[in-house]
Amino acid sequence: MDTIKLKNLINSAKGQQPADLIIKNGRFLDVFNGRFVQGDVAIQQDHIAGIADSYAGENYLDAENAYIVPGFIDAHVHIESSLLTPFQFQKLVLPKGTTTIIWDPHEISNVKGTAGIKWALDATENLLLCSFIMLPSCVPATNPKLKLETNGATLTTNDLQPFSSHSRVLGLAEIMDFPSIMNQDEEMLQKLTAFSSQKLDGHCPLLTGKELNTYACTGIHSCHESTTLAEAQEKLMKGLHILIREGSCAKNADTLLPILTDKTATMVALCTDDRKPNDILTHGHIDNIINKGLQQGIAPEVIFRSASFAPALIYGLQKYGAIAPGYMADFCIVRPKNNNWINGMEILQVYKNGQLITTEQLDKLTTPPIKFSEKNLNFTGCKLDDLAIASEESTEQQALVIGVTPGQILTDKLTMTLPVRDHKVQTDLSQNINKIAVFERHKNSGSHSIGLVKGFNLTQGAIATSISHDSHNIVVIGANDNAMLKAIQLLQKIDGGIVVVDDHDNSVTLPLPIGGLMTNVNPKQINTKLHELKALAATIGCTLEEPFLQLSFLSLPVIPSLKISDCGLIDVDTGKKVTVCI
Repeated sequence: MDTIKLKNLINSAKGQQPADLIIKNGRFLDVFNGRFVQGDVAIQQDHIAGIADSYAGENYLDAENAYIVPGFIDAHVHIESSLLTPFQFQKLVLPKGTTTIIWDPHEISNVKGTAGIKWALDATENLLLCSFIMLPSCVPATNPKLKLETNGATLTTNDLQPFSSHSRVLGLAEIMDFPSIMNQDEEMLQKLTAFSSQKLDGHCPLLTGKELNTYACTGIHSCHESTTLAEAQEKLMKGLHILIREGSCAKNADTLLPILTDKTATMVALCTDDRKPNDILTHGHIDNIINKGLQQGIAPEVIFRSASFAPALIYGLQKYGAIAPGYMADFCIVRPKNNNWINGMEILQVYKNGQLITTEQLDKLTTPPIKFSEKNLNFTGCKLDDLAIASEESTEQQALVIGVTPGQILTDKLTMTLPVRDHKVQTDLSQNINKIAVFERHKNSGSHSIGLVKGFNLTQGAIATSISHDSHNIVVIGANDNAMLKAIQLLQKIDGGIVVVDDHDNSVTLPLPIGGLMTNVNPKQINTKLHELKALAATIGCTLEEPFLQLSFLSLPVIPSLKISDCGLIDVDTGKKVTVCI
């Protein structure tokens, strides 16, 4: 802020010059005392000049007894999971009241390395949506020495440190390689100490007892992976901020919201982590979690504070998250549905930097050209034999099977008996068991593995995508090998994205030209294409609400219990590769 701007702000606060905008007849949220207060809110350019007292201005807005709350802050998000560039992503979330995000560009960095981080910073530089960055701490997600997966890059402490001084970089994102902390791996310790003065985000599903103590003692301050209330309560007791997550695949808000009270409201924030555009358009973003909290009976003073002031405190975002003098003029005007908060809330208007945000305004923004020049799928293809699971048995085989739980990214480790023909394990649709395969796509190494999964219920056809957390190799699931091969070939043809095929030559494809993860087209177009993809997925038997994200997480070898990467089937509980055939 220059001196002229500061003088104008001071004069407006003193009432010696008219402010740009005065909101009257509203009740603003006092996040510091946890209450709503009747009074004026004076806006000077992009800051709040004064509150509570009577002010004069160039323009007036009658709030008509509505409520003024700080703009919502997403405490942890992967924009890549929206399938959109940051420019297009803002069109989705700003009308939903989200004015600030904390982005972990972990996905594009796994594909592109430091070039991915630079792209993330450049792509968010001049957006209306305020975007802070947490540097990806685990690229790849597992210790490279263990060779559990193949990704596009490895980011060391030396690679990350040059970005640490950037004004929008807050620290290290989700530190998910817990075994390296326990084993005091030198590279992990270097990262922790190099960034000890900044924020250290956590990622520790199911961790408890002394292991959780060990994890927390390193300075890691948060976790968004709790799936039970008891898990979240223990983490909170041990000093970890709880980020209540409601993504498209991992839906934990209903379970975790009871932890949010007037006592914990500044220790608990809200996040979406991974959320598809169709869910944001239909159900909302952070506002979706707020509505769930209100419907559970959480006081609006508590849930709105957790959606704004809490993440600002947790991540050290000065002058964000409050309706107070000198704070950024990012706020929403809301009211309870049918005059009762228990029904949730309606967003009447959203202001960013003191300016009213409208969908018409967002639609008129000029789309910047954004593209990486490199090919996304550095992969020569596969043949039917590559999809076979060999067995020494001749009639049936006991095998390890990945068990999918709808709405969760945790999986079960199942042991099931499957038919064998010509010494090859067969899928068994009567037991709802499909085949899954992962093919490395960054280095054209030929690395690939085949496994089995229960829970997708495919009766024909296949689904393939170049989105597979976190290494983002090609992952395909199918009812038969021919359909899987066809899906892979179509994915190659579009150079990355999402593909669904049936057994009758019908297919739907969504190209994602930016890293095989994102596109720069309008969100409404992507929403339409996702509906087409999901419709064909349902036709081939898939019963999951979010099949593509659920499939993508089956290759993440840091989330228990059984996952698959290009290097093989991974028992996450032991951190070791295991064979499909027992």
